[in-house]
Amino acid sequence: MSYKNFRFSDLKEQFGISQKTAKLFNEPIALIKPSDFLITSLENAREMPLTTEKAVSEAIVLPVLREVRNRNKEVIELFSGENLDAERSKGLNGECDFIFAKSPGSIELTAPLIDVCEAKKGDIDNPRSLSQNAAQLLGARIFNQKRNIPYTNLYGVCTNGYEWIFLYLKDDTVYIDKDRYNLSNLPQLLGVWQIIINTYLD
Repeated sequence: MSYKNFRFSDLKEQFGISQKTAKLFNEPIALIKPSDFLITSLENAREMPLTTEKAVSEAIVLPVLREVRNRNKEVIELFSGENLDAERSKGLNGECDFIFAKSPGSIELTAPLIDVCEAKKGDIDNPRSLSQNAAQLLGARIFNQKRNIPYTNLYGVCTNGYEWIFLYLKDDTVYIDKDRYNLSNLPQLLGVWQIIINTYLD
């Protein structure tokens, strides 16, 4: 078993983790102007045949995440395709699409804060995509706890590149945002990302 096999019912039965929908961002979202580089990257993506998850990941998801990283590189680092081995005996292990960690400039994953999970078959409404992300958040929490790293309330996001749904693990509940944020409103999407990053500023 690994993160991708978890359902919400498994998280409840095995770890006592519930899930509920909630509005995660009640404060006004400050719009952030995207860089010219990001705009150009996404414009180029429109000319490409984005027919696979890998193509969408490389052409859309990664450029957005790289923008977030570059704006906050003194605070976080972006990792791609890392194995997050938290509790292998309980199935909390496996590869994560992307992870933001509180390890700026490091080549080693430490202190995972935010997990990014690409939607299964591009289906943002697939509960298995969200439950996989939730399992990865629990894995990140346990990973941190084992290393006495004080980050246990963690954010996640599930995306197909065009729509982004944010999650938040706090105590024994994974909150799934009622709102969705869209690539078509890039300044708002970047603003939400900045709210999240700001919660981890020391």
